[in-house]
Amino acid sequence: MLGLIDHGVPGWPHSADDSIHPYNQDEMYKMYFGLGQSLELIHTAQVFKVSLAGLRLGSYLVRTSDQLTLNSSFLDIGTGSGVHALLMRKLGNNHITAADISKNSINQAKKHELINFTDKKISFHVSDLFEGIPKDKFHTILFNPPGWRTPSNSLLDELKSIKQQGQIPIRAMFYGDDVVTRFLDELPVHLSTTGRAIIGLNSLVGIRDILQRYHEKHQGVPPLSYKLIERHTFPLLYYSAQWRMISHALKDEFKDWLKKDLAAYSIDQHGEIYWSYEIVEFFHHKT
Repeated sequence: MLGLIDHGVPGWPHSADDSIHPYNQDEMYKMYFGLGQSLELIHTAQVFKVSLAGLRLGSYLVRTSDQLTLNSSFLDIGTGSGVHALLMRKLGNNHITAADISKNSINQAKKHELINFTDKKISFHVSDLFEGIPKDKFHTILFNPPGWRTPSNSLLDELKSIKQQGQIPIRAMFYGDDVVTRFLDELPVHLSTTGRAIIGLNSLVGIRDILQRYHEKHQGVPPLSYKLIERHTFPLLYYSAQWRMISHALKDEFKDWLKKDLAAYSIDQHGEIYWSYEIVEFFHHKT
């Protein structure tokens, strides 16, 4: 069960040679988040398996979801496998909406709800951010965006050469800076006045750059306040053999971002990259 071995990387091999995704297609896996709460999911090649970052984000939800949170509306943007929406239902929330731009992800999330509950209560939507969801205000909004910045033209050419039929395209990891910027632009009208938006940010997305542009766009007074809640350091892992094939090109791209202060990471003695996962909360200014 993933989430019970905290001295390493739960569910993942520790050898760099074995860092390709350890699960076979359609294999079941179980995740534990604390307070006895666990979920059973299916790994498929077209939907991201819940990462260690996703585990940490889920555990944060378990720790911080009080009775008001559980009795109020919850929106999961970029739901993927549906793990965090399902976890909120496990905790007792019956006012859950979940959205993802990928139809494959939404279909998989619906299957996961039936596996874990046998009935349907979550409102699922295929949507680009807030575009296709009800025009409501939500008390809690969760977003775990793509973790990497917009790729350079040279890396784009490299990505186009990879054949990934039936798999998650590596492009799905990129454009996180643009996606987060759009999310922040649209967030204020969807977040209730007393609510919070929880965002999991990857340091390879350029957190400083995103927040600086957020301030500049609003002349130093952005519509929402924010604070860092917690931070974790994780190794960079490759989801498939195809991703590993271009690992050198990826490392060159990350190095260029680092030089331009558009990303942050460290490299250990074995050449493995470690990045920072940062849980940040956004909320309306207190009066």
